[in-house]
Amino acid sequence: MVAKTENQRIVLESEPRQPKGRMANLRLRGEGKLPAIIYGLKGESTPVALDAAATEKAIHSGAHLLDLKLDGQIEHVLIQEVQYDHLQKYMQHVDFLRIDPAKPVRVRLAIEFRGVAKGTKEGGVLDVQHSEIDVETLPLEIPDSLRVNIDHLELYGSVHAKEIALPAGMKLMSPPEQIICQVKPVKEVAAATDAAPGPSEPEVIGKKPDEDAVGTAVAAPAAGKKAEAQK
Repeated sequence: MVAKTENQRIVLESEPRQPKGRMANLRLRGEGKLPAIIYGLKGESTPVALDAAATEKAIHSGAHLLDLKLDGQIEHVLIQEVQYDHLQKYMQHVDFLRIDPAKPVRVRLAIEFRGVAKGTKEGGVLDVQHSEIDVETLPLEIPDSLRVNIDHLELYGSVHAKEIALPAGMKLMSPPEQIICQVKPVKEVAAATDAAPGPSEPEVIGKKPDEDAVGTAVAAPAAGKKAEAQK
């Protein structure tokens, strides 16, 4: 779980920056800094620069909620998007959503499957159709993942989104009847895999009007889907 006290949460030092030009961002990266932007919660978009190594460590730590220290003030933010270089190796830019810890947000959480399905002993294999679900919860209550036990699943048995046990106060936002996983005969899964189309090109998210960050936008490892801006 994300820590509930400010002293235990990850705090990143940030500084204002000018959002003009690719060369300015290249210079920042050359100095070991990462360009980012904070927006939402009826506030103005604020371009900032952070220590690249510290930010990468924080994002890959599994945290969803971070504290950014800017001009002596703390901004509570959720990781929204992380843009990487064309090799998907180095972070190029990060979007943060400014939030109110007392108001719920919508986020996408990873599902952690536990156990071994009974159906695998009957010639079946676990076919995971969705590895994440959308939920609404308070920012300070966002878990790293949701655990789903599959020991009981027999051949053709399945788990629907509505069957996933959610912590108190958390609301399911994905379709309740959405199949998360199902135990199928190996032949069926193999046939479906052979018929599936080849890999598509990664989605490229256009830059914001006041930004010049270049790269393919991918979900932050800890954040998943964008959280909805709080009103």
